[in-house]
Amino acid sequence: MDNNSSAKKEKITLAKILRRPIVKIAILVVLIILAVVIIKNISKNKKPVDTDLVGYQKLVNITDNVYTFVDLDGKVKTYQDYSTMSDFYFNTAFVTKVSEDGITQAALINNKNKEVVKYGTYDNFIQVVGGKYYKVEKDGKYGVIDYKGKTIINPEYEYISITTVQEATELVFECQKDGKYYFVNEKGATLMDTDTALHSISYSNKFNSEYDTVIYISIDGAKRYFDLQTGEELFAGQDDVNFSYNVLKTDGKISFYDKNCKLKEEIDTSGNYSTDIRVYFKKYIVLEQRTMTSGTRENKYTVYDSNFNKLFEESNKVNPVEAYDGKVYFIVNDSDGVKIINENKKQVKVDGYEFNGTSISDLQNIVLNVIGDTTKYEAYDFKGKKVVTDISDYSQKGFALLIGKYDGEGQLARSVILEKGKEIAITDNENVIANDYYVTIEDQSALTVSVVNAKGNMILEKVPGVKVFYVEKYIGIQDGDIIKVYSTENGKQTFEYNINDYVNRDEVVNVIELTSGYYTFAGKTIKEKAQ
Repeated sequence: MDNNSSAKKEKITLAKILRRPIVKIAILVVLIILAVVIIKNISKNKKPVDTDLVGYQKLVNITDNVYTFVDLDGKVKTYQDYSTMSDFYFNTAFVTKVSEDGITQAALINNKNKEVVKYGTYDNFIQVVGGKYYKVEKDGKYGVIDYKGKTIINPEYEYISITTVQEATELVFECQKDGKYYFVNEKGATLMDTDTALHSISYSNKFNSEYDTVIYISIDGAKRYFDLQTGEELFAGQDDVNFSYNVLKTDGKISFYDKNCKLKEEIDTSGNYSTDIRVYFKKYIVLEQRTMTSGTRENKYTVYDSNFNKLFEESNKVNPVEAYDGKVYFIVNDSDGVKIINENKKQVKVDGYEFNGTSISDLQNIVLNVIGDTTKYEAYDFKGKKVVTDISDYSQKGFALLIGKYDGEGQLARSVILEKGKEIAITDNENVIANDYYVTIEDQSALTVSVVNAKGNMILEKVPGVKVFYVEKYIGIQDGDIIKVYSTENGKQTFEYNINDYVNRDEVVNVIELTSGYYTFAGKTIKEKAQ
C-alpha cells in the first residue's frame, strides 16, 4: 500500500467510536444497570415508616413463664423467663422480671427479644394509646415515653392523663403538679397551664389524618384553641368560635383553613337567612345557604372537597351517597327527575323519579320512586341504568338490597339484589345479614346457612347448621355438637371441633382455644396443651 492510499484512510477517533449504534446500546445498558443499583441502595437506606399497630401480636398461652404469641399473619413466637408480659404493639412489649434479690424490675423489649428500655430505668410502664406511648413511673412521679424509648415528658409530675377521641392522630397530655395543670403536646412542648380544676379537653373533628391537629381547652366555659403540632394558640381574642373539620364558623362568616391551620378562604354569610354545613364521608362539605328575597326563599347548595376546592353549585338539595367501591355520588332532585353527579362532576338524569332514600353508604344501587308516589320503586345503578323494576318495598343490608315485589299471582316475593343486578330469591324464613364483603342468608326453619359475595357468587349454599361466628375470611357454623369452620373465599372447610372441647376464640388473630390446644381458623396447630 502506497502513502497516498494510507493518507486516504479515515482516521478513527473516540468521538466516531461513540457514534456507532452498537456502542450507544452498550452505554445505555450500563447506565440502566447503574440506575437500578443506585435506586436499590437508596431503598435499603430509606428509613422505615411507622404505621399503626406494627407487629401487633396477641397473647395465646402462659405455662411455666413461657409466652406464646401469634401475629396477624399466623406466625408463632415464644418468649420465656419473664414474670409478666403485655401484648405487642408497634413491635414493643412491656415485661417484668424478679431479680436475684427478689426485686421486680420492668423493661420494654421488641419482638426480637432485645431491650428497648433497660431494666431499672423506670419502676413501671403503663401502655397507652394503643402502645404508641407509655406512661412511666419513677420514684412516685410520672412521665411519658414513646414505644422507641424516647422521653417525651420527664417523670416529674404527680399525675398524667391522656385525653383521646376515636381516630385521634395527634395527642395532648394533661399533667399535674403543685396544684397546677399543664397541657403538653407530643413534642414535649407546654401549650398552656392553669390552676382551674374545672376544665376539659376536646379535639376538633377531622377530614383525615392530615387534619387532626387542633384541640380546644375549655376553662370555666371559655374555649382556647391550639395547634397541636406547632403549639400555637389559634383565634385568640375571638368570641363565639366554632371550629370543626378545619371550618371556622363565626358570626356572619365561614372560614376554611388548610392542614397547617392557615386561612384558605372566607365566605360572607351575613346576608343569608340561614347557613348550615354538613360533612360527608370525611371527603366533602355541602354548604347550604337560604336567602329570603322579597318574601321568596332561595336555596343554594355548594359542594367542596376536603381541600376546600369548590366543585359545583345546585339550587336543590344535594344528597351525597357512597357506593360500595368507595366512590361518592351526589343525588339531586329536580322538578322533573333525579340528577346523579359523580366526583368528576359528570351527571346523568333519570326523568320522572325522585330520591327519598335514607341509607347513604355501601350502596350497590340507589332506589328511586315515581315522583309523588312512594309506593312504586325502581333500582338504578350510578350510571342511571335501570336494574330492578316494580319494587313494592325494600331495605338496605350493607351493600345488598333486600326487596319485595308481587308476582303474577299477587304473591309477595323477596330477593336479594347484588352487583350488576344479580338477584337471589329468598323465603320469608330466611334472614339476610351483610358485612363489608359477604352476605349470609340464614334459614331459621330449615337451619341452613348460605354465603354470597358482592358479585352474587354462592360461596356456601345451604350448609346445615346455624352461624356461630363470622369474620372477614372465615365463618363458623354449628350443626349439633360440631362446629365447622369454612373459608369465605373459596367455601372449603378448614377446621372442625366439638363444642364440648371449646374454651375461647380470638377473632383478631383467628385463633381457637380448645381443651387440647390452640389452632388457627385455617386448621394449623399453634400449640398443644399438655394432657
